[in-house]
Amino acid sequence: MTRGPALDPRVALLMFLAIAGLVLALALGLAARLRETSRSGFGIYESGAPPGAPLREPLTAQFFLLAVLFMIFDVEAALLFAWASAATLAGRSGLIAASLFIVMLLAALAYLSMDGALATAPDPRDRDRRRP
Repeated sequence: MTRGPALDPRVALLMFLAIAGLVLALALGLAARLRETSRSGFGIYESGAPPGAPLREPLTAQFFLLAVLFMIFDVEAALLFAWASAATLAGRSGLIAASLFIVMLLAALAYLSMDGALATAPDPRDRDRRRP
């Protein structure tokens, strides 16, 4: 089989950048068109407190803990992506190692869930147990 002429890498890069720029422009244009102008914004998402409201009690560190846990598991996902790109070279031993890695991650996630580290609000069942 004969192949046609290869595409110059610089032309391919320019085509990629042009298409990426077009997709970005379309996404931003659609976002601007769908934006609600009647509301002043959605407020503070992370803490759930309305903007400008006085704080009656200190903010909980649970949201920060959840962000750190997300970052930790995100790094593991990046490691698994690197393994997946070299999976054919790693062979069966690489598959076993990656499977053990995933099992360890799932065990850590189960432990964090049972420990309550993933809960973002107090458990109402705990409040009922503390009442006399």
